[in-house]
Amino acid sequence: MKKTAILILAAGEASRMGRIKQNLPYLETTLLGHAITQAKQAKAQHVYCVLGAQEEAIKAEIKQEVSFIINETWEEGLGSSIACGIKALRLKKYDHILIMLGDQPLMTASYLNQLINRAIQHPDTCVASGYKNKKGVPAIFPESYFDALEALSGDQGAKVLLNSNLSVIALNAEDLLQDIDTPEDYEHLLKK
Repeated sequence: MKKTAILILAAGEASRMGRIKQNLPYLETTLLGHAITQAKQAKAQHVYCVLGAQEEAIKAEIKQEVSFIINETWEEGLGSSIACGIKALRLKKYDHILIMLGDQPLMTASYLNQLINRAIQHPDTCVASGYKNKKGVPAIFPESYFDALEALSGDQGAKVLLNSNLSVIALNAEDLLQDIDTPEDYEHLLKK
């Protein structure tokens, strides 16, 4: 059986939101709490969450059992959070790591399982979320990509790998990939 971990990225300070985005109320929990719930309902063995800015305030709102990884260099951007998470998980010998964002509330456990199932069928290939002719996260990476992920830095996320000339399978996630970055995004989400 392949071992899979889910790595939720939630280390940023959400400057465009003007308040702690991860703690915004959503359904019965918070934005980040909802992402953790969906990840824990998927069929990965473990769920981890990368925190940085406001880590104590965010941890205080999380009611689910989840393992936290703290990115001390979160200000450097998304790439540093991915690298920090991969570095922490390498010792645990996972075959695949599924990277997702803590601010995509339309993402479901069912969709995450589609990514995991496809990765089981194609164990040496990245499986990404496709939208507007691009590929992005959530995406699941086999162990052979861990070096490249750990080498990411600054604000350069996994998209640079997923949209290179590497072989990547893309699942259509157009309807699920709504990021919540601004107060307007959040208001729009609450009206759905």
